[in-house]
Amino acid sequence: MTMFNQHPFLSENWQAAGFTNFSDVQEQAIPRILNGEDLLVEAPTGTGKTLAYLLPIMQKLDPTKKNTQAIVLAPTRELAMQVFEVAQKFLKGSEMTAASMIGGAAIKRQLEKLKKHPQLIVGTPNRVAELIDMKKLKMNEVTSIVADEADQVLHPSTMEDVSYICQSALRDCQLLFFSATLSDKVLMQAKKLSDNPSVLSIKATAEEKKAIDHSYYVTNRREKPELLRKLARKDGVKALAFVNNSNYLSRLKDILATKKISFDVLDSSTNKTERKNVLNRFRNDQIQLLLTTDLAARGLDIDNITHVFHYDLSEDARTYLHRSGRTGRMGKEGSVVTLLLPGEEKYLEKITQKLDLELTRKNAPAPKSRKRK
Repeated sequence: MTMFNQHPFLSENWQAAGFTNFSDVQEQAIPRILNGEDLLVEAPTGTGKTLAYLLPIMQKLDPTKKNTQAIVLAPTRELAMQVFEVAQKFLKGSEMTAASMIGGAAIKRQLEKLKKHPQLIVGTPNRVAELIDMKKLKMNEVTSIVADEADQVLHPSTMEDVSYICQSALRDCQLLFFSATLSDKVLMQAKKLSDNPSVLSIKATAEEKKAIDHSYYVTNRREKPELLRKLARKDGVKALAFVNNSNYLSRLKDILATKKISFDVLDSSTNKTERKNVLNRFRNDQIQLLLTTDLAARGLDIDNITHVFHYDLSEDARTYLHRSGRTGRMGKEGSVVTLLLPGEEKYLEKITQKLDLELTRKNAPAPKSRKRK
């Protein structure tokens, strides 16, 4: 941590968090960010991307300047708050502060926060753009802008806000884009914002791949809910289960409600308060299984998930990778299980071959025999 000599509190907070060595993405990205490069960084979920950008941009913050100097953009409220909490933890013991600016929250309270001149802002593109437009968020000293989950932040629905934010900053403002996957479309959008970004692609090591077991079961549609229940109800399991169709979630909820398992549902239509309550119950191990969709699970970062179930087969390799990255984070072991219908095996094999993952077929647990009266 000698590169953070300018701000010793970063090294102290790193040690207090129990870290010893940098992950691959941190080791490769941090020096280049400190060097001022614009970067497009692709690295697997759970490999330490958040600190790979937070540590160097914090190192460059000047405590004598009482204006915003760095902005982190996240696609969802949950992810923005998670990044904000990490930022607060690593600014502990310094004279500098961070503030969260997220859509859906009371803007009046956020305006009060801005009056305290935080050096770091973490927010969603829509709210940050709104505050700039109101001339409440000054951009004249912003030297770094980060897009976390860049594949979502640079989505057409938010691209206008992101472009406005970047154009409001200094011409030489450093732009950083981090994502688990960088598609050609994301690369194209990023290059519209940055003149000459370098691309840094970090692949999962053999050791990291080995820590996550990828397997599948073949069953019929009628038996799927019971198979999910049996697999998720085992001791020590804390699982996310992904369903492709949000309309099916309520039906699956009704089916599982008749069975012995502690579970809940996170849908894109879940209101803010209930969503928070559901996630708290899951984080606090009050439920074993959380049913969700790709849209509803955007930006979720929950520790100690032991299993990811693809209740429905992923539509493509990118989706499979994003879902699966919720387990086995930072070197921990995890299991990724896909529940297939007959005829879907070849498609899953294509996905895992493309991702260079080992795949194992498993046999479904035998149904309990009914006792004769």
